[in-house]
Formats: sequence, structure tokens, C-alpha cells
Amino acid sequence: MKKETRKSAPLNPKEASFGSGQALFTILSHELKSPINSIESLLRVVTDGFTGDVNRKTLELVKSALAKTEEARALINDLLSLEKYSQGRIERREEELSALVARIFRRYKPAAVEKDIAYSFQAPPSLRLFLEGDRDGLALAFGNLIDNALKYTGEDGRVTVSLSADDGKKTAAVTVADTGAGMGPEELEKLFTPFYRAGAARGKIPGTGLGLSIVKRIVEEHGGRIDVASAIKQGTAFTVRLPYKRQERAEASTRKRVVIIGGVTAGPKAAARLRRLDEQCEITIIERSEFLSYAGCGIPAYLSGKVRSPRALMTTADRTLRDVHFFEHIKDITILNKTLALRIERGAREVIVRDVRSGEESSVPYDTLVIATGAESITPDIPGIGDSNVHSLYKIEDAERIRRLLARLPAAEVYIIGGGLIGVETAESLMTAGARVTIIEKDPHILKAFDPDVSHKIREILSLKGIKVLTGLEIREIVHEDGKSRIVTESGDYLADLIILSAGVTPNSGLGKDAGLVLGPRGGVAVDEHLRTSDHDIYAVGDCAETKNAVGAAGSFLPLGSISTKMGRIAADNIAGRKTSYRGGLGTTMFRIFDTAVARTGLGMEQARLDGFDAVSVIVSGLDHAHYHRGADDVVIKAIADRKTKRLLGAQGYGRGAVVPRIEILSCAVGCGLSLADVFALDLGYFPAYNTPIDILQTACIVLENKIDGLVRTITLADFLTRDGGSAVVDVSPIADFTFHAIPGSVNIPLENLRASPLPFTKDASVVLCSKTSSRAYEAYRYLVSLGFTRLQVLEGGYIHYKKG
Repeated sequence: MKKETRKSAPLNPKEASFGSGQALFTILSHELKSPINSIESLLRVVTDGFTGDVNRKTLELVKSALAKTEEARALINDLLSLEKYSQGRIERREEELSALVARIFRRYKPAAVEKDIAYSFQAPPSLRLFLEGDRDGLALAFGNLIDNALKYTGEDGRVTVSLSADDGKKTAAVTVADTGAGMGPEELEKLFTPFYRAGAARGKIPGTGLGLSIVKRIVEEHGGRIDVASAIKQGTAFTVRLPYKRQERAEASTRKRVVIIGGVTAGPKAAARLRRLDEQCEITIIERSEFLSYAGCGIPAYLSGKVRSPRALMTTADRTLRDVHFFEHIKDITILNKTLALRIERGAREVIVRDVRSGEESSVPYDTLVIATGAESITPDIPGIGDSNVHSLYKIEDAERIRRLLARLPAAEVYIIGGGLIGVETAESLMTAGARVTIIEKDPHILKAFDPDVSHKIREILSLKGIKVLTGLEIREIVHEDGKSRIVTESGDYLADLIILSAGVTPNSGLGKDAGLVLGPRGGVAVDEHLRTSDHDIYAVGDCAETKNAVGAAGSFLPLGSISTKMGRIAADNIAGRKTSYRGGLGTTMFRIFDTAVARTGLGMEQARLDGFDAVSVIVSGLDHAHYHRGADDVVIKAIADRKTKRLLGAQGYGRGAVVPRIEILSCAVGCGLSLADVFALDLGYFPAYNTPIDILQTACIVLENKIDGLVRTITLADFLTRDGGSAVVDVSPIADFTFHAIPGSVNIPLENLRASPLPFTKDASVVLCSKTSSRAYEAYRYLVSLGFTRLQVLEGGYIHYKKG
């Protein structure tokens, strides 16, 4: 079908005259815009989830009110703009048209990405056109045209912005073309009339009907004209023709080109830090996903509904949204999202990329390259693992897909393959969303980052909350049956509505490997202390990189957001010439499962021994602050040290009390190479509402040093539960505690009665002493040892660690 073309005619000077002059519109601006902006800001606090849970009906009403405020603000802005440019109030100065159009193009990129529209800018790279004009007015005109094109183009459509020059006429042409609904001849006749909206738009797409009138005013004030060509179901193209003053050919840029592959955690951090250090370099982020710089650790919360919008995961504490607009217009960082990096051409120093919407391939040159491609989910080699009911949970898009499925499957039977950190956190999120959840783990224990004595307690908590945990179970096959999936194992079959893969992650280092970069033994890209790879011009940061452990002898693969962020900053420092070293990671990890906090740092017992340490550990329990202050709750701390040097190697903990701050302090101690005595010597301060005079983390180190020095012999809970029946168990708690918190089979001899009523056992009898925290048991131990008892042991962690959940 032939497109109908229409050239603009002069607009009647009396047409669209509003109000009684500039004073009226100044009043409108101050009296209407300010409260509307305030209302919009307050409503967004609710829709973005910052006010806590809101029921669905209320949320929909708030969203409707928000849409109305946006319409009101747009109408006022358009009225003001139309009045301004009708009066010819423009400020002329020399502007570079090519740079202005490119900047406006980038401003609307997030909207194109959100609708999955192929969005491209075409202009000769060396073309620089200058004209006398009003920067704000021209930006408004081109912005209106692009905004309209995106509004009226459906998903998977195309919007193209192009710039060209007619040297003979000294005229520049800016064309905005789309593949939207298009218009017929009768609509084109009225297109530039104020408040007119084409039939396809009325009642369906928000707008004031003033945008094109404003564009026409601005273009004509600059001595130009606007033409439009359109055909129904084929699209529309607007062409603005403007006289230009002069033309220059751009010289080759001397700015340093830094390209970053990966836009989730380490990549955006490297880009942001580098921009703060160097305003001159060109920075480009290539990201295959739609979303940028989001908190991946918050994905389970988004899945559960505790976080309502992905925007919250992309927002800073001061509510700055780190989207494409933020990086391009606040940071001046070019974003190529929904763009897949195919390969690195080290010889040509360029990255070959593909637009995932259009399929078009192109190259991005670099002087320095940063690989920040993160990790990828491990897919177990199980027949049927590609079943349509099997889903990964690693990106925001994964969570959105699973949320949609859960909305259609009330009380779904969900199985999680893998009992790692992500699997355990996801289990709680799914249960919160109304699913029945089972975790299947092939190893004997879940949470392999933790020692078995700690991970077993977390398993108990999960079980008490209604989450089934099956360990040591090998899956043989997954079979699709009547819309469900049958999980076939050696011990029976399980029928699932939905299966979540959480079998761990592996470095996404394929680009580096294919480019010939050296990899480490765990498959990550090998880097030096400055995070450079085997290619001097290429850095690797985050989960795709393999680096050293800050304590052990072996290299590390530590896929943690905290480490990725640090690596991004350090790489940026080195690129900017500030020599900074990455000292290695400790794997400090923390999470919350229901009402229990869990954390760890440094080496576990097994890894410490593999790294050549004579590792020894102890578990202690107690309160996080003074018992007489409200809110005091239990914490359990495990400390690990080298027997010979007494150097602290690692720590783990859990509890309803404040465990995480303790593990963070111990992380500092481990990283600084402190001994157990050094930790005790730390001046941590004291206030009863926050801690105890000797904090429990210091108590753990004291007890471990006592154990190494032979001042106390302890028994772990695992050994206690599997001991033979030859040992007596004596609880030295007060009678009131013993009545409610007794280990079955134990005998109560309160500590205060011990001197008057000695143990009714021979001095060579095997006796395990315990109490609520085992601190009283230690007192009893020292007294009884002085009497000649030789086979005493104190139960580590006491009753608090013994109890289930």
C-alpha cells in the first residue's frame, strides 16, 4: 500500500491561543505542577513497595491515581510549551544537531526496551551539523516524535531515528519512523490540530493531543518544516527538515574506550566508579538482559511478593533508579542492553555483538575491556531436565516467569533441585507465595558452604516450618505427565507442578575461554592482584573471575554480590591509573530463613584441613545482649582456628538474635590474621541493649583457646548424639531451667548445689556436663577437674544448640 504523504502548512496564528498571557501560565506552573509532582512522588512510594504490604485492590487504585497525575502533569507541560513557542520565546545559540539528536535518542531507550521494540539510530559517524536554535525546544520536538513512535508501536516492532544532510540546500533531515498502526489520509489532514488524536489512539494510549502541535510550532520557529508519511498497518514516518549553519567532519576520537560486558553487579560498579575517576573516557556496558544493576540477592524476595517490583531491586537507598536512563543521562555511560556479546576479537580489539531483538550483528571497539559476565546456573545431567516445568532462578526474568506460573497454580507442589543458598532462600519465598515445597539434595547435607553441624540445624528449622528436605537422594529421570513432572529417584517418585533448578552456579567464562584467556582450576577467568587477565588490556571481575582466597592456600570461586562489587571498584581504580590490589575473599555469607539469621566467614573445618591447617573448632551459645533488656535472643557461634598458631580461620553462626554483626566482626579478624587472643583483646564497647561486657564472639574465641590449651574438653553435638550409652549426662542448670529445657536422660544437679552434693559417680566415670548455654557447665567442669575427675566433657553449645529449631 502506498503511504500517504503530507507537508505541513502554516498554522493560523490565532489557533490554539490559551489564557491571558505569560502570567497565567506562570501561575499554572507554580500552583499546579508542584502539588501534582508531590502527589506523584508520594504515590510512587506506595507502588514501589516502600510502605510495606498493600492489598491488591488498593494497589490497583493507587496505580490508577498515579496514571492520572502523570496525565495531568503532561497536560500542564504541553499547555506551557505550546504557549511558549506560539509566542516565539526561543533562545537561539549554536547547537550541534547531531549530538542533540543522539542524546534524545538515548533518553528514550528504556521505553523501547520495556516494550521489546527494536530501536536504532542511523547517522554517518563523522557527520557534525551545527545550527542556530533553541536547545530545549529542539529536544522537546524530537522527544515528542520519538515518544509518539514508541507509544504507537507494538511489541516486537521497530523504531528508527536517522539523521542526514543535503549539502546543496544546507538542510538537515531528522526522520523518526515506526512500524506502528499507521494513519489514513483523513487523519493526516487534522494531525497537527491542537487536541486532535488519531482514531487508533483515543481512549487507548495516554496523551494530550498537543504534542505534534508543539513540534510544528518549534520546527517553524527554526525556519524548518515537518512532513509525515503514513499507511494503515504499515507505520508512520515524520521528517523534520531544518537549515543548518555549518558542517564539520568529526576527527577520530582520542578518548579512551572502555567496554564492559555484563551489567548486573560488578560491571555497573566498575562503570560508575570509573566515571567518577575519569570524565573523559568513553564507557559502554553490554548486557544481554533488559535489567541493569539490580540486587540479585533480592530475587527470592521478589518471587515471594515481599518485593513487589523489579524497580525496587534496581533502586538505591535514596530511591535512585539505576536503569538505562540513569547510566546514560546521569553517568554518561552508553548502555547496550538486550545485546548479546558473541565473541572477543583480541587482535582487532573489538567485541562482536548481536541485538537480541533484531538479530543484527555489529562490533564495539575497545581500548580496555572488562569481562563481568557473572555465573550461570548448573544444569544437572538428568534425563528430562529440559522439561517445560523445570525452571532456573538466576535473573529477574526467571522470577517473573515463575511468579506468573504460581499465580495460575494455587498451592502448587514445587520441588527444588539443590539445597544451596539460593535453594534454601527460594524455598521460603515459594512457601510464602503459597506453594508446598520440597528440597532435593544429592549430597548428605544442604548448604555446603557451612559445616554439617550448622547446616543440620538449618535443616531442622526448614522441617519445622513445613519445608521437606530430602538429602542423599539421586534423581534418575524427570518424566512429563499430564501437565506435571514426575521426579524419579532411587527411593521413589515425586509428582511436581513446578521444578526449580538450584544446583549451584559455575563461572560464565566462555567468552574469555574462546578468546584464549587463561582460566583457573575452577573454570573462572584467571586474574592477578589487579584483576588483569592474561591479556594486559582485559580485566575480569565478579563471578566469572577466579582469584585467591584471603586465608587458605587454594584459589577461590566466590559467587557473592559483595565480592563482585568490590572487584568492580578495584578494576576501575586500576583502569584509571590508581594501583589497587584485590586481597582475596573470605566467602562471608549471610541470609535469613524465616526468623533465624545465618552467617559464615573464612574457612570451614574441611577446607581448613585441606589447606594444611591443624584446624580445631568449638560451638558456643548465648544471648546477643543483656537478658534484662527487651528483645534479647539466642545466638550460636562456631569458631575455627589453627591449633599451632591459634590464628582464627573462620566462623559460622545462626540464631534469632543478632548473629550477623558478630560474623562480620569475626570476618575482619580472619581477614587481618588475628589470633584468638587478639579477638578477645578487641575493644568492642558495651551497652546492655546491644551486647554483653565480653561479647559472645569473644567468648567463642576464649573457649576455643581454652580447649586448645587443655583447660576444657568438649564434645560436639554430633558426637553426643551418636555416643554409646556409657556416658552419664549431668545438667547443672537451675531447677526452673531444667524443668522446661532438659535433654532427655539427663540428671539435674544445679551448679549452686554441686559443692554440697558432689557427683554420684566415680572419678573415672564418663560424664557429659551441660546447661542452657554450657557456661555453667564449664564452671562445673573446672571444679570437678580439681577434685580429680578425669573423663569429663562439656557439651558444645549447650541446650540452645541441642534443641530442634
